[in-house]
Amino acid sequence: MKMKDLEQFVSTYKDALDALPQQGDSDAMLKIMKLLISRDELASALARGGCESVSALINIDALDERLRNAAVTIDEVAGRSTLANWRQSIHPIESPWWWNLDERAAAAEPGRNPLWTIPAALFLALSLSVMADTITTLKNGGLNRLSVLGTFMQGLLALLVGSTFLTGVSEWLEKLFTKMNLNRKFQGRSRVVLAATVLALTFAINLELPVQVARYRNHEGDLSFKNKEYQDAAENYRQALALEPSLAAVHFHLALSSDRIRDYPNAISEYERGVETDPNNYIAANNLARLYILQARNYGGALRHLNYWIKNLERVPVGVHYALFKNRGWVNFESKNLVQAKDDLETAIKKNSDGAAAHYLLGRVFEELGDQAKARQQWDQFMEIVTRRDTAVGGDERLENDIEPDWVAHAHEQLVKGDVK
Repeated sequence: MKMKDLEQFVSTYKDALDALPQQGDSDAMLKIMKLLISRDELASALARGGCESVSALINIDALDERLRNAAVTIDEVAGRSTLANWRQSIHPIESPWWWNLDERAAAAEPGRNPLWTIPAALFLALSLSVMADTITTLKNGGLNRLSVLGTFMQGLLALLVGSTFLTGVSEWLEKLFTKMNLNRKFQGRSRVVLAATVLALTFAINLELPVQVARYRNHEGDLSFKNKEYQDAAENYRQALALEPSLAAVHFHLALSSDRIRDYPNAISEYERGVETDPNNYIAANNLARLYILQARNYGGALRHLNYWIKNLERVPVGVHYALFKNRGWVNFESKNLVQAKDDLETAIKKNSDGAAAHYLLGRVFEELGDQAKARQQWDQFMEIVTRRDTAVGGDERLENDIEPDWVAHAHEQLVKGDVK
């Protein structure tokens, strides 16, 4: 072989080395392949004709040294698995050293410190623990799309960390980051950083997800309450509070729902919490007073709430005045304070002439006073109102039911007795 021909092969090899690509070059793979093929062609030329020029051999050795030093860069740009595949395709039996640059790059890497595995594994275990805690917490909020999505995200993050301990997944992540122009190998410190990041994200989900699910349950409860599906509303509110007990408004809504389904013990408990949390909640105070009269026979507690708000009527919407006077009339009737009961109930009727409960209770007062005619008159009005209107008071759905189920039967019975006489 002529010296001129050898020099051409050396020049081609040198040009390929000079054009060695960096990460992000669009034609990086093509340039690396051309470099390796040019070295193949130079090797073939040397094998065919040899080389008697010492200077040419020294030049080739210098170029080879450049190629060896570029092994790490080539490995990072092309990817270790890609280089291995090229080697198997082009030199499957015996490969010259330049087709084993990936192995040279691997050998040049600093030794892996097994101690890095300990914090990575610890962070992974903590992530799994936080995920388990999240699942346990979300059980209280019931199954819904938001809780399933949040739990799935935590599981996916934990799976990502665990999979980095597998060689195949680590290589896939390395390729992904290479495409993003990031030089990142998932070994040692990188695993620890990833595991710590996932732990932080998992912990953030653990803190925020229950709050979001509680708000979702509260929203569902509001929709059910609006549709008068009070049993469903109460269940949604209970699940919301199981996740976020500090939501004062939800406690109040649960009290309203429990009152509607006549779950009076829970309604009393939640109304009491509502009044304690917000002393300006006149609806909770009024409804609590009613249940103190109806269920607890706590007449003193009822009067305390009612007297306070009647003294501060200017702070209460006009539509609520009727309920306050009606309930105070009721507690005075139960306490046998008949004169005060009569005044309060007549005031309530002036506030709202269609207040069925006030007419019934005033009839009871007249009955106790021995005035049967006036008692019948009030019960007649009571029955007439009940048959023609809804029992909501003053248009505010947060107020308690206006009448009790046994009042209608009692009024009807007394009116029938009067007719028989």
